[in-house]
Amino acid sequence: MAEEVVYFEVLNEKDLLEAFQRKEDYILIKGEYNQEVKRLVDTKLSDEELLGLELGSSGLIYIISELVYKLLNAFSDEPKTKRTLEYAIRQYNAKFDEKKRIILYLRQLDY
Repeated sequence: MAEEVVYFEVLNEKDLLEAFQRKEDYILIKGEYNQEVKRLVDTKLSDEELLGLELGSSGLIYIISELVYKLLNAFSDEPKTKRTLEYAIRQYNAKFDEKKRIILYLRQLDY
């Protein structure tokens, strides 16, 4: 029997931060906030892109990229909430539903 997926519905930044804090498995982005989240999703590499980089560098590129990311965030002028969102969204993959809404799901659910 197939298990029904329950989505945490997000309409704004506050809802998204709450979903990340609760480590929700599935997050459905609704309304106008969809465009903002799309920009955040576009900033991260896909799993396939990461895999190619990590295999080619024996995993060293992951360590270096994390160090650079942490260093850039430490000296960033961006608001703390934006940095928190960018960091948390790296733990999720994204897909679109039939209505072109973004569905975020934990990366570890793919494994």
